[in-house]
Amino acid sequence: TTSTTSTTSTTSTPITKIHSIDNIPCRELDIHIQSLDDEIITILEATSEGQETLVDAALTEEDDDDEALLDVGVDKNIVREDPYGAVLWPAASAVSEYIARDTFWNDHCEQQQQKHQQSSSSSSSSLLGRRPSLLELGTGTGLVALSASVSRKYSSILATDYETVPLRLLDEAFYLNRERRNNINNDDDNDVNNNGDDGQDGDDESSNNMTPITTSLFDICDLSTPLPPGDVICAADILYEPKTGIALAQRTMEALERGSRVVIGCSPGRPGRPAFLEELKRLKSDISGAEFVDMEGTTCTGKRHSLICGEGSTSVSNEP
Repeated sequence: TTSTTSTTSTTSTPITKIHSIDNIPCRELDIHIQSLDDEIITILEATSEGQETLVDAALTEEDDDDEALLDVGVDKNIVREDPYGAVLWPAASAVSEYIARDTFWNDHCEQQQQKHQQSSSSSSSSLLGRRPSLLELGTGTGLVALSASVSRKYSSILATDYETVPLRLLDEAFYLNRERRNNINNDDDNDVNNNGDDGQDGDDESSNNMTPITTSLFDICDLSTPLPPGDVICAADILYEPKTGIALAQRTMEALERGSRVVIGCSPGRPGRPAFLEELKRLKSDISGAEFVDMEGTTCTGKRHSLICGEGSTSVSNEP
């Protein structure tokens, strides 16, 4: 269930739109993506109250107390182990910028051309001349998937997470972005028609100029489940634990072996980062490019629960 309200503390403070997603208060947050001509992407992330609710639910779930989960107002089926995916993290912006770049798209096309020249198989030739599909692992607030959707550089987008809450945030955020872009397009159409245009539609595949996003539950640590399909596989700031780093390295090899391109974004200091690199090199000692490259990024703003983001974290600041 979803509902929307607007709040403001003073006359000089911009109005913050608050949505209730399964009884979890979430705020709208606008992110500028420079590689999309500074396009604004609206995401939803849990407010301080919402984070408190999710943390309480996660702690209660550890005790396996269904009645206590009802007391904090959260369905036991939507929280599993952590509330991290309900807030934005810096690497999501960096990965969004990267996969939406024209240079990334051109490089991908060149790689496919090289693969085609090296292989006479029909599968390689079928990749030529078409946009790649994208799979995101651990989508969280969905900024990467939404940026890919707005870029329209991808034929299909599958955003996955092992928690239900992030997927519901993304579904609602997709609707918000689609509606805003529809309104902008309608205003532009009215301006054009007022200037004498015949009003005929162009060749856009949808009125809102966004590629649809499919969402699905998927746990990268459950290696009994195959990796979903995708020409480009990406993940941003999901290396919170060593076990996740090991699992992501195994998924990375799974993707590379089938010919996918993999993009991993990780903020410095994540506990799973060393484990990811070590496992990746253990699985394939001669793998090239198995190092993180520093990129300019943007810190996140807004309050974070102490159990979600510890004191002194470089991920959050008062100003981006």
